Amino acid sequence: MVNTVLYKMLLPFMIVIISFSSIYLDRTDHAFIMVATGIVMFFAFNAKQSSHKSIYLQMAALLLFHWLSQLNWCLMIYVMLLIRQLIRSDNLIRAIISTFFIMILYSVIRFSYSPINDYAILVTFSDSASALIFVALIWKIKSNEQEKEKLEKKNNELLKKDVLTGLLNYHEFRKELIRMNARSEICFIILNCQDLRSVNFQHGYEQANMGLKEIARELDTRFSSSLVCRYGGSEFAIAMEIGNERTPEVRAIQAVDDIILHYPNLDLIYAYACSNGRAPSETIEDVENQLFMQKKEIWVNRDEHIFRADKLKVIGELAAGMAHEIRNPLTTIKGFLQLAYQNEYKDIVRYHPMIMDEITRVSELTSEFLQFSKPNLSQVKTEAIEACIARAVSIMGTEIERKGHELHVEYAGHSFSVNVERDKIVQVLVNLFKNSIDAMEDLGRIGVKVYGIDKLVYIEVSDTGTGMSDAAKDKIFEPFFTTKGHGTGLGLSISHKIIHDHGGRMEVVKTGPTGTVFSISLPIAPEPE
Repeated sequence: MVNTVLYKMLLPFMIVIISFSSIYLDRTDHAFIMVATGIVMFFAFNAKQSSHKSIYLQMAALLLFHWLSQLNWCLMIYVMLLIRQLIRSDNLIRAIISTFFIMILYSVIRFSYSPINDYAILVTFSDSASALIFVALIWKIKSNEQEKEKLEKKNNELLKKDVLTGLLNYHEFRKELIRMNARSEICFIILNCQDLRSVNFQHGYEQANMGLKEIARELDTRFSSSLVCRYGGSEFAIAMEIGNERTPEVRAIQAVDDIILHYPNLDLIYAYACSNGRAPSETIEDVENQLFMQKKEIWVNRDEHIFRADKLKVIGELAAGMAHEIRNPLTTIKGFLQLAYQNEYKDIVRYHPMIMDEITRVSELTSEFLQFSKPNLSQVKTEAIEACIARAVSIMGTEIERKGHELHVEYAGHSFSVNVERDKIVQVLVNLFKNSIDAMEDLGRIGVKVYGIDKLVYIEVSDTGTGMSDAAKDKIFEPFFTTKGHGTGLGLSISHKIIHDHGGRMEVVKTGPTGTVFSISLPIAPEPE
């Protein structure tokens, strides 16, 4: 834009004004030669290819035009030449020398047609000083522009790079990939770090970031002639031209395998594909699908491993609990039998009830444990939840009345149907009634409330007992945990499992000195079409 204004618009205007004025004021004796020189000077300044010869031609044309026109107004054209020299110069000293040289030439030509006196000499010094000030301003502007260009260039480079690793970012990589694919067939690879989150958790973000930087440096070194980018948080992508040969592809896969072996703790996986005439987006989609299937397989295997580990842990805890619970009655039975043996079984009748009680306890414990370990439901039917509650009340109603407690059942305005195994739901309610009776040392009240919210039916069983501590509340559904002096500690665990197997939820919603409230939620059965 500057060149256009100065040399294609202002320069011809100055040439015309100076030529006309010189002729009109009768300052020139060679008008035709002056005009021809002005035309040559215009084309010399606007030549497409600038070289030392063109600079000399510009200078020679300007000096001749100035000498022929004999007007000081040519100073403006000298300034234009000076601007061009300053823009092209990278050395301030050289620019100052050029300025002095141009001003000396201007003064020499000016003195050829003007008288030399004190005024002319002072004007020469003034023009030289003005030229130096002009050089300083132009140089300052030029320096600022260069600094601005450097900052913009640096900023553009930063926008293309990933901040952490210094590799290409995703968007710039996609642009370069399109250009590369237009030139040749490509091989596209994605390398993924599976355990980056665990590294973050165990060793902190700094250690994880250090690992990413090391992988980035390794990839940048091994694939220096290819496109390498940080594709995502824990993913890197490599794209390389392979042409019609598969040798680069084989070397690339070998390099990736070497990197994986070099970082065994990061659980690196990768997938790759060649374009084979496809668009870059299709190739990328192919690789991403491969990588997703690998991740899915890893996740499934990991979940199965965790499930097996948890299952073994539960089995171990149950076995330990069973061993502890069975050992106690067996120890009692053994002690009674030893006492009877020492007395030649004369007092066996005395020990018989206690031995039978302990045997019954072992039998009940074994029965409940087998029930707890049943894998699933087998006789699920659509039942009215009110019928299940009524059955449990009929079983426990007499016992509740015998203990002197009050039972109050509050049904909803309409019936709720659920897909359940009726006997098991009744078993859960009976177990809650028994727990409520045991929790109330004095005369109390047992309440049952039924209501529905959205697609769930809720059953709340409350009592006015002494409640439980926060520690007991947290462990209430664990196998073999009990706060009572009797029982196996499996009742609530079995109840919790039964509700869970039905797709429901069982929890303690309130406990304290005024009593405890258990809540059971079950999915409402869909209405038949």
